Amino acid sequence: MNAQRRLAFLLLVAIAMAALALGCSRRPTSTAEVPRVVSPAYSIAVMPFTQPTDACQLIMGRIPENQGCIDSGTLALLDADLRELLLRKQNGRVFAFEGPGVLPKVDALTYRSSSQPQALPRWIALGKKTGKDLMLVPMVMDWHERQGSEAGVDKPAHVRVEMYLVRCATGSVVSRGAWEEEQTGLANNLLNVGTFVKRKGQWVTARRLAQEGMESILKEMGL
Repeated sequence: MNAQRRLAFLLLVAIAMAALALGCSRRPTSTAEVPRVVSPAYSIAVMPFTQPTDACQLIMGRIPENQGCIDSGTLALLDADLRELLLRKQNGRVFAFEGPGVLPKVDALTYRSSSQPQALPRWIALGKKTGKDLMLVPMVMDWHERQGSEAGVDKPAHVRVEMYLVRCATGSVVSRGAWEEEQTGLANNLLNVGTFVKRKGQWVTARRLAQEGMESILKEMGL
């Protein structure tokens, strides 16, 4: 089968499976399947994206093995993407988007020598200064950019994004969302047909994956 016929075949499979998926959609069968919604009465301070590279900078979890790092310019782009996603919802929520200057300076912090996450108290202190009810802390845990183009890659994009919703007054973590994906081709995983169609059969950038991750986490958090 030549390349053109193979592509046509994969597209037909994608369309057929997408139609099947739509036909099999159903209503939630329990309250556990219904997305949570955070009351619009709560004001929310949205912190800039950061990337923990050491355990002392973690709120929870661990640093991934062979962690891929993101540059500051791309972090700023993710801040803009998150802002756009939140404001697009037009649900009456009050958001305060904090600038990079409010973040704790890593070299100015004194941490005990430990492999355990230690950053939550510092984030809580910053959250209280904002005067908001809740604080949204987004983090990039792993970042590997696509090597190649939309048409074909030597190595696909791979991203892990996490977000924490923290109650500023008490410091309790209201919810935590994590999203990770390394893009694969349709031929390697027919179960991702819906995503394949949504991405128009293209190999996407790490930023595009991060945008999808943000949208998924915000929905999961009820924001």
